[in-house]
Amino acid sequence: MVKWKNWFGTGCKGEKLALSHSTHDKLNETIEMLERRKVALQEKVAIENDRYKGFTKFKNKKAAMECLRRKSFYETQLEQIENCRSRVTDQMRRINSLTL
Repeated sequence: MVKWKNWFGTGCKGEKLALSHSTHDKLNETIEMLERRKVALQEKVAIENDRYKGFTKFKNKKAAMECLRRKSFYETQLEQIENCRSRVTDQMRRINSLTL
């Protein structure tokens, strides 16, 4: 019976508001987690770049190519994190517009 009331808009609005707050908190936690992962990956990219420079200085092509491969992998992960972060912020905006 409660489902029917929620589907047709006669349900309790307090429940909807509480749900939006908990969802908003979860989305904020997700954004914070993505930011931490982004910082960690940026550090890894910087480390791989330094290692690449060191290996090229000593003319170790194989190790330098491995560093570039890992660096590009980390950079693609950074792009995926940015895409995920933008989707989460869009969801937050939609939830805010629904509750207002």
